Amino acid sequence: MKRAFKVLLVFLSILFCIVALSVIRLVFVSWPLRRTRIASYVVHYNNKFIAAILGIKIKLSGQTQFLKTKGTFFVSNHLSYIDGVVVSSISPLIFIGRSDLKTWPLFGALTNLSDTIFVNRINYSNIHNELERIVSVLRARINVVLFPEGTSTNGKELLPFKTSFFEAPLKAGCRIVPLAIRYLSVNGQEINQSNQDFVYWYGDMYFFPHLLGVAGLKEVVLEVKVFEPLETENVNGKTFSFQRKYVGSVCQEIINNHLNHHETKT
Repeated sequence: MKRAFKVLLVFLSILFCIVALSVIRLVFVSWPLRRTRIASYVVHYNNKFIAAILGIKIKLSGQTQFLKTKGTFFVSNHLSYIDGVVVSSISPLIFIGRSDLKTWPLFGALTNLSDTIFVNRINYSNIHNELERIVSVLRARINVVLFPEGTSTNGKELLPFKTSFFEAPLKAGCRIVPLAIRYLSVNGQEINQSNQDFVYWYGDMYFFPHLLGVAGLKEVVLEVKVFEPLETENVNGKTFSFQRKYVGSVCQEIINNHLNHHETKT
């Protein structure tokens, strides 16, 4: 499929999704959580379509049955905006995203209409309201995903997890499921330093030129490993501060060990 045609299909898909989500917002204006649940499924199927257009092939491993559960708090490492397409295509969910995403052309409208929970990672003055929003979504049995590194990286190391939002699943009493994303190959060639930036997006890279580059690829293969959940009811500790730091460190260790294991093998 030609690059220009792929890009056209992606943008048409996004426009269709924006229209559908706008209609859903009008129809369910009095039922915000029902709207959020439906929005998660609209984005889920839209991202399945986008993944197919871009030749993104996902290999699932581990405890994949937990992708079908509801009211789950997913936690993942973060290498690219492609991660968002991937995790949303394997399970209907709502994103926790940076507040500046609202200002992006086109994608800002999409993230806003899909009920992304916007958070300010610099100024925490509104964190109470942000946490309550996440808790209400989880209690309504809607899945949520957090990229706790706070930014995408070049994959050399897992950044320390920011644990503030781990308080939400603790308050909601829901399970936390760690995910590990590994890019395996690009155009049939094993991922390495010479081709990883075709798919990794980090630092000062420009978004639209990078997306054009992704559209020019024939195939991207990646693995998503689903780990055993952490049942928050089993977490001990006198304060939420202690508990969130504990579950955050456990999730980081699980994901980091998996990534390092495969890094050592290669």
